[in-house]
Amino acid sequence: MRTTTFEKCWQKAIYVIFLPLCFFIVNQGVSYAASTDFPKKEVTITVNYGPGGGRDIMARGVGKVMSKYLGVPVVIMNQPGAGGAKGLISLFNSPPDGYSLGVGSGSDTTNQFFEKKPQYDNRKFTYIGRIQHQTPAWCVKSDSPLRSLKDFGTLGRPIRMSTFSILSNPAVVAMIIANREKWPLAVIGGYKSAAEALLGVIRGDADFASTGLSDGEQLIRAGQIRPILTVDQKRFPDFPDTPTASEAGHPDMGIFSTDFWFIAPPGVPKGRSKVLEDALAKSLKDPDFIKWAKTAGVDIKAGSGEEVRQKVFNLFNLLQQYKGDIEKYMF
Repeated sequence: MRTTTFEKCWQKAIYVIFLPLCFFIVNQGVSYAASTDFPKKEVTITVNYGPGGGRDIMARGVGKVMSKYLGVPVVIMNQPGAGGAKGLISLFNSPPDGYSLGVGSGSDTTNQFFEKKPQYDNRKFTYIGRIQHQTPAWCVKSDSPLRSLKDFGTLGRPIRMSTFSILSNPAVVAMIIANREKWPLAVIGGYKSAAEALLGVIRGDADFASTGLSDGEQLIRAGQIRPILTVDQKRFPDFPDTPTASEAGHPDMGIFSTDFWFIAPPGVPKGRSKVLEDALAKSLKDPDFIKWAKTAGVDIKAGSGEEVRQKVFNLFNLLQQYKGDIEKYMF
């Protein structure tokens, strides 16, 4: 029996329309199955710095509550080394099954950008969501003649900045702004922590420190130092008289705020990453976690995995623009 033209057209339509639809349904089924039977065992969060630091405290606080919403234990594993790169490399090469998470930040992105041969790529991680937001600030000694950003170009000498890490996001912001406004900046490194960098300002080793505002909050309230600039889009509620970098003419610097987020290896199935993202979102709204965060000094600022991914890509693009300005302080 001969096949008519109409029948041939109908057969083609079946292949063109219904075959892709079948593939879609199968893939959705696989994704659904991957999420409904996940997780079945403990989830491990790798902290790429030692115990007792800000990331470690935050990860333990979140992990304790997140286990309630995942229905399995959440274990914290510290893997410090190589300025935080060791833990990130290990996570990057872990199986993409959703059972391995890590803590990421904008400073990790900056560090990778300036690595000669990075063994991981922040742009390829699976992003689960943002947890914490910390506002960087420029702090000077209480009796310093520096009252605002405008004063930095009036001293007639290099302005000394103390920092615990030359590639921390707060330090990088200072390098970019100094070059934009054409005043000389001298970077003084070697401090073991942000607290030590602030003590260097009090001793007179440096004119200012660019670090997290919460790192210097006690010294500010004690009257030993004062903030003259915050690196954020909005003024910090506890210090409403301190202007932002945006107000000072640098609105794009807000991207260098010190945020912390959860990441997973590249290629985690969407069904599983969605389970993790939902559990994290519920954890950050949990009354017990909110109560704990206030006592631990964790500034909660929830954000989706997609928001974080976009921030990382935008940060890479901005660093590319100012790569030369930053590198001259590194060598």
